[in-house]
Amino acid sequence: MPLIKITFTTGALTAKQKTSLAKKITDLIVQETKQPKEYTWVIIHEEPVENWLAGGLTIPEIKAKLAQEKRVIS
Repeated sequence: MPLIKITFTTGALTAKQKTSLAKKITDLIVQETKQPKEYTWVIIHEEPVENWLAGGLTIPEIKAKLAQEKRVIS
């Protein structure tokens, strides 16, 4: 039984987007494994943006740094 866990920052996806993503992932797993779709579990976990770090910087710190350099990420 496949269990797929995906983590996004809190609020990155709407409920509709989460449902769409889970359905697409399920379809892909079914296509590859030939198992019934009911066997595939998808968990979408949300973490506050402050809990995400890259290079020792939080996402808000990275965004601020990029803004100073005139580069923007969403």
